[in-house]
Amino acid sequence: MVEFEGPDELERLDVASLRERAKRAIRASIMAGEVASGQNYPVAYFAERLGVSGTPIREALFDLAATGLIESVRGRGFRIPTLTEDELDELFELRLMLELPGAVRLAAERRLADPDRFYQLAQAIESRVSANDLFAVLRLDRDFHLQLIGLLGNRRLVDMVGHIRDQVRLYGIRHLMDDGHLRTSIHEHGALVHAMVEGDVAETETIMRHHLAHTRGVWAGRAETTDPSHRPAAIISPEVGSLADGRVANGASVQGFPLGH
Repeated sequence: MVEFEGPDELERLDVASLRERAKRAIRASIMAGEVASGQNYPVAYFAERLGVSGTPIREALFDLAATGLIESVRGRGFRIPTLTEDELDELFELRLMLELPGAVRLAAERRLADPDRFYQLAQAIESRVSANDLFAVLRLDRDFHLQLIGLLGNRRLVDMVGHIRDQVRLYGIRHLMDDGHLRTSIHEHGALVHAMVEGDVAETETIMRHHLAHTRGVWAGRAETTDPSHRPAAIISPEVGSLADGRVANGASVQGFPLGH
């Protein structure tokens, strides 16, 4: 019998890690519009491009199908649903409803006990922009915002925001990265952290509203507007006024989200 020299057991590949990495890469490709909607894609399409075997790719695709980001088509693979402009506008409004009051609350209550973590994430995003690594930028941007909203301690809110973020389409972001204009809007992450650390509610609202507007503006390949009349009316309740109103820090609420202790 032939004997082989070497370790008793070969190191096992971390399939779970491959599955998660594949899921992130496919999600980013869909968000950036680099995988066309309305077409059917077999597992092999993603496996070949990511250099990963079919098993973790298939599992990643079913994970994404469970969130509604893609659809499983029996015998034909997977398809990315086509979203209308109205549907994308609705997603943007939902993000404003959830993330804007959350950011204001974090500033009003000075919840950023460990700001260095978010400064480092902001720097990492800018670094990946410089390296022209779009998928890493989208992954880190997602991590930044979900970790930020996670400071509110509401797991369901984090899951909801993550699900909504995964539905958006940023068709203009590749062009912005290629021509170097993405750096300007990406720089807002650090400014947002600074405003929250300072407890500057008005500046936090301004930066966050402007930052989120990119998802339906230049990041999505559309022009942006600063006209207040374009704000979704449901975001600001008449009895509350601006999110930066002094009443915010005194227990007011916006769309049902308590902003005080």
